[in-house]
Amino acid sequence: MPTVITGLDRCAQAGVLLPAVSAMTEFGSALHVLRDPGHHGLEDWAAKILTAMSPRLAAWTRSWWWTAQAIRATPFVTPAPPAESFDDRLEQLCAMPVQELAGQLLRPIAPSGDTQVALQWSRARDPAVAARVEALVRRPRDAAGDFLSFLRRSRQEWFEAEWTRIRPVLAGRARRFADMVSLQGPGPALAALDPSMEMAPGGVAVRIAKVQAARHDVSRRGLVVAPSTFIRPHLYVADVPGRPLVLLHPVDPGLPVPSAATVRRRLEALAHQGRLEVARAIATEPRTAGEIAMLWNVDPTQVNRHLRALAAAGLATTTRQGRFVRYQLAAGVLEELGKDVLSLLLR
Repeated sequence: MPTVITGLDRCAQAGVLLPAVSAMTEFGSALHVLRDPGHHGLEDWAAKILTAMSPRLAAWTRSWWWTAQAIRATPFVTPAPPAESFDDRLEQLCAMPVQELAGQLLRPIAPSGDTQVALQWSRARDPAVAARVEALVRRPRDAAGDFLSFLRRSRQEWFEAEWTRIRPVLAGRARRFADMVSLQGPGPALAALDPSMEMAPGGVAVRIAKVQAARHDVSRRGLVVAPSTFIRPHLYVADVPGRPLVLLHPVDPGLPVPSAATVRRRLEALAHQGRLEVARAIATEPRTAGEIAMLWNVDPTQVNRHLRALAAAGLATTTRQGRFVRYQLAAGVLEELGKDVLSLLLR
């Protein structure tokens, strides 16, 4: 089952389906890329930014970028629609009680807010991460102050220039989304954001091709939709209790992506020993089930079953020659399967 967002019609009618352009949210995405730019295709950009940093900020960045990884710290996933500047968000964070801010920063490692859990799992991370987590738990005032100083320094050294460059792009994408919601409705507008999203029948829900099965009703809770120039290949759904659901999406739709069900069906087809042997038999040339059974001395009924399963999973193609049906391995599909698995896991 994919991730499903429901209640879109009532959400839109209540005026709580909102586009957002947030400097702090985009900073979180940029910080995520700096940690691991490879799967984002932004190695050159990350190298340029890191090289230009002062040694002090480079070390600071390495000690805090864990807050913007698979589960992001709350300040990075709570944008205020329709738009907020970096300074506006920074001012809000400065006004927040230090215990509350420290707890929000622990979300990537302890979503429940349990500080003992945070301390336990931090010890499995890098020493710099463990030190930051311990400081957030034991000395929240000092640790929260350090994080705020890190944000200020990052803005001064590199992010302010980046934000000037990318803000108009994000604002334009947010306007296009708002226009499409008005003209076509929330379902089509959301489905157009990324190929991994599709509208459910009736248009009141969308499905996102993700490994994790989840269901979010946004009819009362609200949904905030924020574009990002850094987030690809991810489509990030931020579920922070007590807040609107947040969807972070790439500015431009990417290439079509297979669903989790399709990837799983292909992997299951190949996981069977018999089907793997039959796949080998049609890897170099097309063959019929009878020919395979004769050449390899196997039961033709089983061969037929395996071939049909491979074809149903998209791993084999068929051509008819008179009364014969020949099967050929879909080599291109197999070559892309590893990429499809990685894309699904990263999404």
